[in-house]
Amino acid sequence: MSKHKLAAWLVHLYTASGGVIGMFALFAAAEGHIRRAFLLLILTMVIDTTDGLLARRVRVRSVLPDFDGAMMDNVIDVLTFVWIPIFIMWRESLLPSPAWIIVPVLAALYAYGQTNMKTDDAFFLGFPSYWNIVALYLYWLEPVAAAAAMLVVVPAVLTFIPTRYLYASRNHILWKTTWSLGAIWLVMVVYLLTQTRPDLTLVWLSLFYPAYYMIASFYIDWKLRIGSLRRRNRSGSSLPAVDG
Repeated sequence: MSKHKLAAWLVHLYTASGGVIGMFALFAAAEGHIRRAFLLLILTMVIDTTDGLLARRVRVRSVLPDFDGAMMDNVIDVLTFVWIPIFIMWRESLLPSPAWIIVPVLAALYAYGQTNMKTDDAFFLGFPSYWNIVALYLYWLEPVAAAAAMLVVVPAVLTFIPTRYLYASRNHILWKTTWSLGAIWLVMVVYLLTQTRPDLTLVWLSLFYPAYYMIASFYIDWKLRIGSLRRRNRSGSSLPAVDG
């Protein structure tokens, strides 16, 4: 086996490790070790964020054209971003009723059913199924029933609205800011998850990154839409007038 193929298979193995770790997160959640489950899910997020960078560096698509790492990655994402967090929501009674689980399930299935879930210009289209983050803050904050319901309804609705969301590992727009703030958030989250009773002030402060991500995504989508509209207007105004 050539060194290029070996490197490509090692990257695929790195991606696959996210699925293995995800299963252990599910086992931990089933046994009631929720903080451990979330720590393992955070680790799968780190793998998911970095494996694409490695894959492009070693050119896995050209070296191993008969193996679809992106498909494997999607399978793992559904496990770690959707099913395990939803299981935790049910296991820990984080929602007013088990029936509310239907909301994130249907939203996630719609998201992953879209052929353009990841756009050609390297954005996510619609809320990118970060149900692990939603479940984490439901677990920490234990909001009242109405607020808990809104924390799943709002992301679910945003899933069906074709708005672009930052895809930091592929798109270079604001990538330095996104990665830097993401690293700070990651350290805070890991620290909080090691605490039996995390400081709620720090929990609220850690929301800076989800807030930044949403605001930055909406702003960039708005800028791109305005730019596209202006280009269409310029193109239309350059057309010769046609007499009736």
